[in-house]
Amino acid sequence: MSKYSILIWLVQLALIIHVLKTDRSRYWILLLLFLPMIGGLAYLVIEVLPEFSSSITGQRAVRNVKKTLNPGADLRHHEAAWEQSPNVDNGRRYAEALLDAGKTVEAKEIVNGALKGLFATEPTLLLTKARIQFEQDNPAEAIKSLETLRENNPDFRNAEGHLLYARCLETDGQTDKAVREYSAVSGYFPGVEARYRLAMCLKAGGKERAANDELESILNDAKLAPPHFRKSQKHWLDAVKHELG
Repeated sequence: MSKYSILIWLVQLALIIHVLKTDRSRYWILLLLFLPMIGGLAYLVIEVLPEFSSSITGQRAVRNVKKTLNPGADLRHHEAAWEQSPNVDNGRRYAEALLDAGKTVEAKEIVNGALKGLFATEPTLLLTKARIQFEQDNPAEAIKSLETLRENNPDFRNAEGHLLYARCLETDGQTDKAVREYSAVSGYFPGVEARYRLAMCLKAGGKERAANDELESILNDAKLAPPHFRKSQKHWLDAVKHELG
């Protein structure tokens, strides 16, 4: 057997182990065994890559690779798109790219420029504006932006925006209201972060028992979750364990 064939089967073996560890359908094992190359590529494209790119770790890794290979490419791309066509979507994307690059002042200017006329209450722009205000340590203004968003767009639903609202309330000293919002968003937020922040807010409000109960519940629920979920939420689960000592 050639070195190339050995390498292929080692890769297939690693993928089979991944199937077993992550509790994927056993159908994949048959494909990997009887169609080594095609089955392996199919598994990577259908199962591994979407999970990786949708996770926080995966998104961060993809961004880091892009920045290493072509630093500033995304920012330049969104800047060019905004200059060519200064519409709502391009304004939001450009502002988010500026914010990710740490250019909050420039990001705020772009958002304010886009929030005009018919788009003065556009929800994604208001959400980006609130994010900028929070990054600039101005939670009170961020709260106003998010409440304007909610009043003018009652059907708009965004887990990240809801979590941001709770964080703004907590930072602004409105602990009881923040707990209510953390509790609400925890019911549908994809991941552990919202529940962890709820526990920490409870703790900050002097409710140690309720905070510890929530932290312990997070770990108990994680034990029943698939391995790939625990892996994607490792950062927050480690923070929970640290709090529980």
